[in-house]
Amino acid sequence: MGEQLLSILIIDDDEDDVLIARDLLGDIVGTSYRVDWSYDYQEALGKLLSNEADACLLDYRLGSRTGLELLREAVAGGCEIPIIFLTGQSDREIDLEAMEAGASDYLVKSQLNAPLLERSIRYAIERARSERRLAHLAQYDHLTGLPNRSLLQDRLSQSLALAMRQKQSLAVLFLDLDRFKIINDTLGHSAGDTLLKSVAERLSYCLDMNETGLAQGGGYLREIADRLSNNLRRSDTVARLGGDEFVVVLSSIAREEDAALVARRILGEIRRPIRLGDREIYMTASIGISLAPTDGTSVEDLIRHADVAMYQAKEHGGNTYQFFSKEMNERALDRLNFESRLLRGLENREFHLHYQPKFSVRTGQISGMEALLRWTPEDGPPVSPAKFIPILEEIGMIETVGTWVLSQACRDLHAWMASGCPAIPVAVNISGAQMKKKDFVDTVAGVLRETLIEPELLELELTESILMHNVDETVRTLKQLTRLGVSVSIDDFGTGYSSLSYLKNFPVKKLKIDSSFIRNIGKDKGDEAIAKSIVDLAKHLGMSVVAEGIETLEQLDFVRRLQCEEAQGFHLGKPAPLEQLLSICREVKDSRSG
Repeated sequence: MGEQLLSILIIDDDEDDVLIARDLLGDIVGTSYRVDWSYDYQEALGKLLSNEADACLLDYRLGSRTGLELLREAVAGGCEIPIIFLTGQSDREIDLEAMEAGASDYLVKSQLNAPLLERSIRYAIERARSERRLAHLAQYDHLTGLPNRSLLQDRLSQSLALAMRQKQSLAVLFLDLDRFKIINDTLGHSAGDTLLKSVAERLSYCLDMNETGLAQGGGYLREIADRLSNNLRRSDTVARLGGDEFVVVLSSIAREEDAALVARRILGEIRRPIRLGDREIYMTASIGISLAPTDGTSVEDLIRHADVAMYQAKEHGGNTYQFFSKEMNERALDRLNFESRLLRGLENREFHLHYQPKFSVRTGQISGMEALLRWTPEDGPPVSPAKFIPILEEIGMIETVGTWVLSQACRDLHAWMASGCPAIPVAVNISGAQMKKKDFVDTVAGVLRETLIEPELLELELTESILMHNVDETVRTLKQLTRLGVSVSIDDFGTGYSSLSYLKNFPVKKLKIDSSFIRNIGKDKGDEAIAKSIVDLAKHLGMSVVAEGIETLEQLDFVRRLQCEEAQGFHLGKPAPLEQLLSICREVKDSRSG
């Protein structure tokens, strides 16, 4: 093995001391040193800031200036060279000042010898390497090798300050992968990590950087990150914020179209198939763009506004980009305020249940009721479920709320029967988040025990899309519910994407024809034919049928001719609080007893 060669920068205005240091370096066994000498303050500063030497020996005296001044200025300017401070005499105060200023060691010239100097240089270099490794871990994403949020903020702050001084524009691109959660949940986190690495590589490629500084190894996340990096310039930055979110900083752009051009290039790179084992995965992304100074002059505003624009791109279906606008920000603030009101409403118990009755088509008597979640804020009118339920799903509260609905509906049914009303099933809508929980069946069983409700009086309604998610697991859960005695129905049938070949395998007792097929009865022969086909299908599979959305006598007559078992809609009964239905029940009882 050959000798190690190290480059040593000596900064000293005394040539005799430099010669002594050279001789000592020459006496060190196992290492060769290439010495560069500088005695001029400004020249020495330039060499320190170039970060080309492996180590530096810096004398305290530099003509009219001091080595301490040079040390402080070099460290402030970004010098990463380990600096060993040399003085003519021992001085504890100078020693402490030098170490606080960033020196790696402090040596007295009269005490120098080859072993001491070799050890000091070796320790200083090893310490500097360790510090650089720690700094890299603190500033770079361990999975993709890209800068992390902390380093992104530093770089964006520097780029922003430079752009403002030079009166130039700067662009921030906020990128989020479309459908990444589905891929991660389906193929596993390892595949997701691989995908993200791939994204990092593609981003780097888009930046047109020669050296990305990325970690070695392939992968999906890795591939995406690489595709981003490779499409940008050396002066630009691509960073991973976390999860499947990336940010690209274009340090200077002449016009808005420059940012759009990079965004289109990135989208094209992301769309290229990514190989995961024996699979080819096709991925798309949504990008939001904010511009400085137009959309903000702070790091926080630019990232936040680009994030807002990214969500707008998502709302347009993904695989596209959107520039930030003030209108978007207003919508984002409205959304944030709405979420706050929603969470406050949950805390203040502003949510309650209404019940819409279902009637037997043959007898006209009430045959069941469906629990429907309602929200009436203290500070305003009722809010449509079509508005607040999707938000509950997005913020991860739908499972908690769904469990409350299930429990409250069973308690209300108990109160209904305790009032002498007939024992009829209550139907409760179940979310996908609830179905995915491993303990969902145990939760249902626990609610039935606590409320003293017989299982056959509980009906769980699920949409087609929920049924078709992870079919094997869904079938197992449905069979467990059936063994428990609970019945299951498919809600909004005909609007989803269920496979008829799977339908026969589901232990489902009831189909609900979606109101969209009932609405145009008497006007649209196609909807009538679809409704008839659904009823025929259900009959052949041994299922009963509920027709939703009955608003006219003509529609009721039509579903009666189809021999639907039950009907539900405003023509028969609107959703109402339990107390109102109890009053109707009592009136019916009184009229019969009279």
